[in-house]
Amino acid sequence: MKWVLLFSLTLGVLFLTAQEKKQLTVEDIYGSTKFLGKTIKGIQWLPDSSTFSYFERNPDTKLNDIYLYNIPSGNKKLILDGASLKYSDEPISMSSYEWLPHQKFLLICGPKKQIWRYSREASFYVYDIKKKKLIALAQNNSSIQNAKISPDGKHVGYVLSNNLYIADIATGKSRALTTDGNSNILNGVFDWVYEEEFHGADAWHWSPDGSKIAFWRMDQTDVKSFVYNLDQLPRYNVAHSIKYPKVGENNSRVKIGVVDINTGKISWMDLGKEKDIYVPRIKWTYSSNELAIERLNRKQNKMELLFANASTGRTRLIHIDMDPCWIDVTNDLYFLKNKEQFIWTSEKSGFRHIYLYGNNGELIKQLTAGDWEVVSVIGIDEKNDWVYFYGKKETPLDQHIYRVKLNGSNLEKISAKSGWHDANFSPDFNYFIDSFSDAKTPTKMMLCNSNGEMMRMLEENNIEVFNEYNMVYPQFLTITTGDGVELNACMFKPVDFNPQKKYPVLFYGYGMPGSQRVVNKWQELRGLWHQLMTEKEYIVFSVDNRGTGGRGKQFKNLAYGDISKWIVNDQIEGAKYFSSLPYVDATRIGIWGWSGGGYLTCHLMTRGTDYFKAGVAVSPVTDFRNYDTIWTERYMGLLSENEQGYKDANVLNYVDLLKGKLLVIHGTGDDNVHFQNSVQLIQKLIEDGKQFDFMMYPNKNHAISGLKTQAHLFNKITEHFVSNL
Repeated sequence: MKWVLLFSLTLGVLFLTAQEKKQLTVEDIYGSTKFLGKTIKGIQWLPDSSTFSYFERNPDTKLNDIYLYNIPSGNKKLILDGASLKYSDEPISMSSYEWLPHQKFLLICGPKKQIWRYSREASFYVYDIKKKKLIALAQNNSSIQNAKISPDGKHVGYVLSNNLYIADIATGKSRALTTDGNSNILNGVFDWVYEEEFHGADAWHWSPDGSKIAFWRMDQTDVKSFVYNLDQLPRYNVAHSIKYPKVGENNSRVKIGVVDINTGKISWMDLGKEKDIYVPRIKWTYSSNELAIERLNRKQNKMELLFANASTGRTRLIHIDMDPCWIDVTNDLYFLKNKEQFIWTSEKSGFRHIYLYGNNGELIKQLTAGDWEVVSVIGIDEKNDWVYFYGKKETPLDQHIYRVKLNGSNLEKISAKSGWHDANFSPDFNYFIDSFSDAKTPTKMMLCNSNGEMMRMLEENNIEVFNEYNMVYPQFLTITTGDGVELNACMFKPVDFNPQKKYPVLFYGYGMPGSQRVVNKWQELRGLWHQLMTEKEYIVFSVDNRGTGGRGKQFKNLAYGDISKWIVNDQIEGAKYFSSLPYVDATRIGIWGWSGGGYLTCHLMTRGTDYFKAGVAVSPVTDFRNYDTIWTERYMGLLSENEQGYKDANVLNYVDLLKGKLLVIHGTGDDNVHFQNSVQLIQKLIEDGKQFDFMMYPNKNHAISGLKTQAHLFNKITEHFVSNL
């Protein structure tokens, strides 16, 4: 009897403790920073690999200071007090920096202003470490883009007003290398669609010896303009427009130039007779007279690697990669310094793997193989014959760090724990900083040796505030579709889950080609909001439908031609799975998503009305004819060749099927998925006599960012589901 009493008392204490835990609020998550982990910013390895520098925010001045971290000792040393940086007696808030090769100067970047997703503009300064002297580039102009130091440490190159410039390090004196830049002619910067869909803003590169610059020249004269934001907040509205090539329309005409910085002569590379092409990547070989160019056709199913003579512009074809659907653009071209060879990745085997080629295009060796994916190449330790890369050999849910010898032997996984790893390697590959997380662990930063053994914990990130809450974490599972395909999935259950109860289910979806939402990685704020919904006694669920990533090219290619087909089919399969569970209320299944997930939500609220009763579509694409050329034509094909596919994928063609409670949310300043998409959806809903809810965020872009805005947004979403599901 004593033991029974003691056990009962213990249970009572535990129950009381659980009840005393705090409940999450939207303001907790989006109105504060208390759940955000720490990170080490501005990490740059010094050439000898024994030291790296990094930013540390000064608690008194609120400015970034630069420290050196010594690998052998673990000691740190202040080398630049951010408060000491002043120009014309005005303090400079340093946002980033770059070492010159001889480590006597720093290239300092002032506060950055965002242009599009990746592009920024700012003031730049050359800082003499010994003399503690600043030289401003371009008379302290704050609109400089893509500033970089030459490999010989003598010059800084940058872009201003769509023209390329170089400045002498010693004097700061600048001169123009191009002069034709204007609103239509872009030198050294990308147009909107290249930046967004080829993932970068830097459109020029120094040659290895610093004597030349290779650059993109984009002519967007024939690209149609789109008014993406009509600002209604001032007394007289203001229209903002953008050069935005929608499906089937003209893209920018691209040229690749190489300019000799001493003579100013520009040589144009021969890109072939076909002008309606893409050049997603260029890269110098280890010769300053040979430039590698990746040429992609408009349909994006043929990638050609060209080598160009930087002086004459003559090109020769080295390699062709083809796919029945599309070729994904990567950063996986690496040249060997001591051999006439290069590394390249391809999905031609059905899974992305690493290949070693001679510079004549002859295949030397396939370095990795099997029914698993290489994610990307990290780099080459040529001295020790290692290629380092990210991969998913064990499971598509994890990202690990691997290495393989240049002869294809000794494949090793050097990251130990199951989860998600990102590596920052030293120049000699003897050390790396591993940023690791999993579904239950906020990101930790560890210093490791080349074998993956941890030498020192740099940032533990034990976020103590989590102890105040009943944290729940996703459970990973697979579901099997009616036609026998296994899909990866995860769910959050309420902390006091009772299998005897009936719970509503909230789907969180995206499902776009090559994407993954079901991964063993810390989800930070979005994951916390899902926890908030479990506290309101919802089960939260995600499934990666056919067409998503991590499972090979054949699985991805199922998305081609009609993106909606398998996302609708397989998300409904997920709803069928839940409907069969004894603890699920099958009459209360909802769906929400953002961007492509908003598109998914609209389809399921129309084509899946037998299963989905409430939905929230944030910034949705509704008609892919409204979206950009590169992304859409990659996965849907050309409109002229696939009109039926575009029709089948169009949300507007299913609006008459809507039955449940739909909330549509969009920012009027969305340069990516234009507000037009929601306007057209709303018009069609009205025409079909369908009731719905709508929330607009004035002048907000695709991210609908800002602490107060995000808090308002997620309160709105929470309220919608609590009221309607």
